[in-house]
Amino acid sequence: MDMIMEPLKCKPKCRVQLHIHLDGAIRHETLWEVMRKKGLKLPGSGSLDDFRDSLKVKEPQDLAHFLKGFQNFFDCLIGDLEVIERISYEFVEDQAKQSVAYCETRFCPQLFLPGDTGHLNGSVNGSSEASSNGKCLPNGDGCLQSDDIVKAVLKGIKRGEEDFGTKVRVILCCIRGCSQWSWDILRLCEEFRDQGVVAIDIAGDEAGSGEEANINDPVDIAVFQAAKEKGIHRTVHSGEAGPAQCVQVAVETYGAERIGHGYRVIEDEAIYDMCKREGIHFETCPHSSYLTGAIKSLKCASKRHPVLRFAEDEASFSISTDDPTITFTTLSDEYRLLSQWGFTEAQITRANFQAALHSFLNPDEKRDLVEQLKEAYGIIDYSLPVASSSTRMSTPRKPSVTFGTWAERT
Repeated sequence: MDMIMEPLKCKPKCRVQLHIHLDGAIRHETLWEVMRKKGLKLPGSGSLDDFRDSLKVKEPQDLAHFLKGFQNFFDCLIGDLEVIERISYEFVEDQAKQSVAYCETRFCPQLFLPGDTGHLNGSVNGSSEASSNGKCLPNGDGCLQSDDIVKAVLKGIKRGEEDFGTKVRVILCCIRGCSQWSWDILRLCEEFRDQGVVAIDIAGDEAGSGEEANINDPVDIAVFQAAKEKGIHRTVHSGEAGPAQCVQVAVETYGAERIGHGYRVIEDEAIYDMCKREGIHFETCPHSSYLTGAIKSLKCASKRHPVLRFAEDEASFSISTDDPTITFTTLSDEYRLLSQWGFTEAQITRANFQAALHSFLNPDEKRDLVEQLKEAYGIIDYSLPVASSSTRMSTPRKPSVTFGTWAERT
């Protein structure tokens, strides 16, 4: 008898993803289509297969090498609000297909503005002619602002939420080496905090020319301290390219509540213990950690993936995909990898609840998300039933008598 391989028609939304870059989570087909439409140069023969192949990290080296794939497509996004809205809408659909109940996606608005920008060497080269706060850069049709980029993203996300039922919020990224944008990014976090923006981040290669070269920019530090004073949530890319001391700076100087990646924190037990004690949450991305060279660069006797240590120590961590356009992975792929390493359903479930608890939602929305996960996982409040009369002695109930009038009381 032949088996009918028919997929489930209904999948409960039971996953939470906290670390995924919007510009690193675009469908290959969409990028290829837009590049062809705009007449931009495509690699190889111009086929979709050749384009996809150009994005693959064939031999992991370091973060700068990992980010080179962005150079093959980013030009098709710059200044195009229609395309930016489209990729934001499709992003929500893709998350829904992966059974994601809630997701926080991040991006740097200035990277989408016309001008001398682009992913390069693990960071971004910004034009010195840009305005000091990065608010407005000219294009052929007038003045396109960073506000316009954020609005286009939020518009696409809102449509996606309505159509696919997955909730998505936005984190705005500063970029190491481009501190001229940082104050404007903080401004955007304030202005759009009630419209879907929930936090500020800083990304880019923290190692630079030396392991701590890019983590002590006084402007970036001031921006993050101001964000803390304003009650804006903070996450920091750290402990990926740079050593454990970078994680310490992220927590103590930048006021990070969560750490993006953070694998190299285990190089220093004192710093790792501090993070556990302070309840710092690690946003882990297993596949990308190999492709960026983060695991290769670990200065530990053991090369076991740090997420195994996080799980064994019951540290707070979540599981995400980082840049699926470059890693060619889905959230299901990340879970399968962890399962191969010995993770049980309980540990993956715990990671999703930890993600929900450390999300940047407001308390009421966070409570609703936790309840949604409890329902999806079939978690019920259970108490032992009261023993039956056949197994215990009980006091007989007194008859209940109701009198219609005072005269009927006898």
